[in-house]
Amino acid sequence: MKTYHESDIRRRVLVAGFVCAAWFAVLLLRLVQLQVFNHAAYKEIVVTQNSEEKTVRPRRGNIYDRNGRVLASSVPVFSIAVWPLRDETAAGLQARLGRLKPVLGLSQRETAEALKRLVAARRYTYLRKGVSEETAEAVRKLKLPGTEIEPAHKRSYPLKTLAAHLLGGVDADENGRTGVEAAYDMPLRGQEGKQIVSIDSKRREYQTRVIEAPVPGRDLVLTIDATIQYIAERELARAVAEHSASWGSIVICEPETGEILAMANFPTFDVNGAPDRADAWTNRAIQSSYEPGSTFKIVTAAAALETHRVAFSDVFDCRAGSITLGGLTIRDHTGMGVLSFPEVIIESSNVGTVKFATRMPQADFYAAILKFGMGARTGIDLPFEDRGKVRPLEIWNKRSSLPHIAIGYEMRATPLQILLAMNVYATRGLLVHPYVVRESVGPDGPVAARPAPPARIISRLTADQMVTRALEKVVERGTGKEGRLEGFSVAGKTGTAQIYDRELGGYTSKYVASFVGFVPADRPAISMIVVLSEPKEGFYYGGQVCAPVFRDVARHVLRYLAVPPENPAAGRVVTASLGRGERP
Repeated sequence: MKTYHESDIRRRVLVAGFVCAAWFAVLLLRLVQLQVFNHAAYKEIVVTQNSEEKTVRPRRGNIYDRNGRVLASSVPVFSIAVWPLRDETAAGLQARLGRLKPVLGLSQRETAEALKRLVAARRYTYLRKGVSEETAEAVRKLKLPGTEIEPAHKRSYPLKTLAAHLLGGVDADENGRTGVEAAYDMPLRGQEGKQIVSIDSKRREYQTRVIEAPVPGRDLVLTIDATIQYIAERELARAVAEHSASWGSIVICEPETGEILAMANFPTFDVNGAPDRADAWTNRAIQSSYEPGSTFKIVTAAAALETHRVAFSDVFDCRAGSITLGGLTIRDHTGMGVLSFPEVIIESSNVGTVKFATRMPQADFYAAILKFGMGARTGIDLPFEDRGKVRPLEIWNKRSSLPHIAIGYEMRATPLQILLAMNVYATRGLLVHPYVVRESVGPDGPVAARPAPPARIISRLTADQMVTRALEKVVERGTGKEGRLEGFSVAGKTGTAQIYDRELGGYTSKYVASFVGFVPADRPAISMIVVLSEPKEGFYYGGQVCAPVFRDVARHVLRYLAVPPENPAAGRVVTASLGRGERP
């Protein structure tokens, strides 16, 4: 028989055993809950607390000229960012930023704004992007917790101002702003990757694991030749300064292919930074339309010839020096006599042009203008292209619109549009589409550009006769004499147009001067347009201020391209004359 003491001990053992069993059961159930039912959720919490997923920016593709010269590349740099530590006070953040301020060259305002973001949002904040290896190393030596040094890239343009408007540049995040960088932003950018970064309690990285590798951007090879671009920019800057012009533009093209060899604008800027003037961003060659004046007569002449409203043997009485239509008098720049059709073009007679243009029905003329691509974008692979302006036929003034448009007024065109119109003659009747990117190169190899096929605009006969009987003579003895180039035949057309002031509601005494042409005339290697806006210093005619620029640029470019002269200058023989008994 058990005593009371023994029974009490047994009872206590049973109770303790039951409690231990119950406690073990609770722990077992909790472990099952953690390891089985909620394993994924709790694992995610742990991983999130100790690691972060970050994007890995790929290297942006390089940009080269047609000969492989680097125009744009992305160089390795670093970005400095800070995290607020757990339970870190505003004073602690301020102290940390104070140590980083002199190393990163932060201003008082930048430091205050960073502190405000960190205190308010308690989130990752960049202090500096694109710092050098030396600066990153200086930050690393501070050993500040919650401070991160990220490898990155910074866009670099080694030739600085060269082809600035064509390249366009990027913003701080390497997104294209304009130009080729914007037009081809996606292929240049590549594809972002992902990585897992493990961090400790003080937000210091101790392990990085790439889970998705970034794909570098594609490289671009342009049609631009850096040497030709330099020649164009140098001569354009000289011309703008010499004539105190407000702006200028030069475009050089390979007529048969539509490849742009150079696209120069002034004022310009260093692509590595921001321009000093807001209007310096504008790519005048494709974004600034203007009333082209007499260069547009190449379209008017083609329309009249193709509709058989005029023949090369026709003559026009221009002795009066003016003609009045629709209440507005149109005058010639100088007195002229009776001119044949080619002479009207050679001497750039407004009166003669109006007389043969008014033989055409408005509908025929309008259709020809559209065929030449006026009033529509050329389709060049650059952003923000201006389409120019051609008013719909139904709102033309029945008496005055046709004669005014015939001489390049009441419509607007960009320099590139006028160059492409001249290219129709260089290609003997074909409208060729322009482009600036020759090919893109990636892991899958090069992919060549595929521009739209050329379209026939005028007959070969019309183009041939216009070149030999009119456009060559413009340069030989007409308004474009200053564009003559020794050893080469040049075909071209001058233009001088008054600038319309919308606020004043009339034309001013300011002008846009231009010259467009190609050389050699019978087998064109290059075509070119030169435009200067508001030239001063006593000269403003296209033949005076733009034809000489065409000549100088063409001389250097043809020499660089090793294009042989058609008519080499005869060598001069110099004979020394010695008197009897003299020594040479």
